[in-house]
Amino acid sequence: MALNENLLLVYTGLGRTAQHIAKSYVNKLQGSKKKNIHEIINLVHEGEKILQNGNISEFGRLLHESWLVKKELSSSITNNSIDEIYNSAINQGALGGKLLGAGGGGFFLFYVPKFKQKKLIKYFKNLISIPFNFSSTGSQIMFKSIKN
Repeated sequence: MALNENLLLVYTGLGRTAQHIAKSYVNKLQGSKKKNIHEIINLVHEGEKILQNGNISEFGRLLHESWLVKKELSSSITNNSIDEIYNSAINQGALGGKLLGAGGGGFFLFYVPKFKQKKLIKYFKNLISIPFNFSSTGSQIMFKSIKN
């Protein structure tokens, strides 16, 4: 699938407790941040249309827009290290990305055109890039055992 080939999963190396991050903004979702939630929902609908039309590069740009909106939910979602990783990925050819989960660390999913991925992986040599494929059977953890 073309979308899968252009996505790159990168572990930030930053641990966090999602529960604490989410607590920092979950109560605001009904109040001052309600506009942001509606905007994110609209971006989801726009993303569905983009994927149905097959214009996957636009999906990468949409990830960038959604990242900008998500960051507005709480100051706990991002930090200098997260911003540095994201901005570096954009400078290395990613069109957009999404910090998975509540924020503060964990994994980034970047939309990077396949022909630019090696460059980004090399640049992020101190971070772990994790190969993955979409599956209709749910998530599965696979690993290769190395014997001496």
